[in-house]
Amino acid sequence: MKGYSLNKDQLITLPGFGEVKQTQFAGYVPITGDVYPSNNCKKNESLFYWFVGTQDYANSPTIIWTNGGPGSSSFWGFFLENGPYEITSASKPELKEREQGWNNHANYMIFEHPLSVMLSFDVDENDIPATVEEGIQQYYQALINFIELHPEIANNPIILAGESYAGTYLPLLSKAILDGNEKNNGTKLDLKATVLLDAWVDPYTQMGQDSNYAYMHGMISAKEKQHLDDKFQYNLPAINDAIQRVSGLYMTNVAQLADPAFSPIMEYLNRPDVRAAIHVDSTKPLTSSWSEAVSNNYKFGVNDSYVHVVEELLRRNLQILVISGLNDAKDCNFLGTEKWLEGLQGEAAEKFHETSTQQWRLNSGMPVLGYIQDGGLLSWTKVLNAGHMAVRDQPAIINLLKKLIGF
Repeated sequence: MKGYSLNKDQLITLPGFGEVKQTQFAGYVPITGDVYPSNNCKKNESLFYWFVGTQDYANSPTIIWTNGGPGSSSFWGFFLENGPYEITSASKPELKEREQGWNNHANYMIFEHPLSVMLSFDVDENDIPATVEEGIQQYYQALINFIELHPEIANNPIILAGESYAGTYLPLLSKAILDGNEKNNGTKLDLKATVLLDAWVDPYTQMGQDSNYAYMHGMISAKEKQHLDDKFQYNLPAINDAIQRVSGLYMTNVAQLADPAFSPIMEYLNRPDVRAAIHVDSTKPLTSSWSEAVSNNYKFGVNDSYVHVVEELLRRNLQILVISGLNDAKDCNFLGTEKWLEGLQGEAAEKFHETSTQQWRLNSGMPVLGYIQDGGLLSWTKVLNAGHMAVRDQPAIINLLKKLIGF
């Protein structure tokens, strides 16, 4: 891209950590270009990104991690789930390396997406995408723009991974990449696999299993289940909140008490020295881990199904890994996932449906970590002792990805 200096985004030191141990880039890439023309935006808009390489980053695959929402920050993953660092003190500040960070196995990258989420400040609110499809075009364009700046990794495999509403984002982004690759000109990306964790793919099918999950786990009685099913049969989006009120449990993980605190992340990212280190010029303070504007814009399509997109990706020979934390009681619980998987059509789906469930262990003789159906192109793993944030609860998931995808 014209007038862009690659070195300006290289990250050398981090407040609270010191000199970084691997190649890192952080900053902004535009959301406009050949895919998403500049006349679509009233102003020059960009998405914030952070890339953390392996020790041999030029020869490693890149995992792009995306949280959900819609409109939630991917710093949830970066600092609280599978990224390179944990914040032990935002005020000092103090960071420590995450021992089982995914950057130890592959390049790890986040984009703050869509526009207006956290550090992806919008210049004009009219440029915030009106639909998830428009947001994905911006995301894809930003990814293309980043890759064009880094020829050293341009031909390396890319793996998309994310949780929750990323079950909508990532099938659409995968399709955008495959469609873009089929064009005669432009940058082609080597998309190797897409990983959907506790994913929001077929909302009404999934929400229809919420009361079954609660009943199976003793959270409600048979009579209460029937009452909830009758009361909410025409308002399924409200049933999970009703179950939470009855059970009093933390629905993200029924074996835990609450989400980890996000406020230290905002405190850390609001520091002027941190902003300078990661090349953020804006002094606008962060006050929320999600974008209300995105949530409002996307609300009319938030319950749309994208099963047909998953089926298309499988027809086009893209490997899809579906992963469910068995302690996730939210709308993305394993029963709902099982239902939409059962309905998948196509050759890859048929092969998957014929497979039997196997134990998932790291090695023979080691504890069972979950249960897997591996149909090759399509697999589904149910993870023990893990909830909605499965990669936080079970770090060994990265080993599962390495085995199934092959990197």
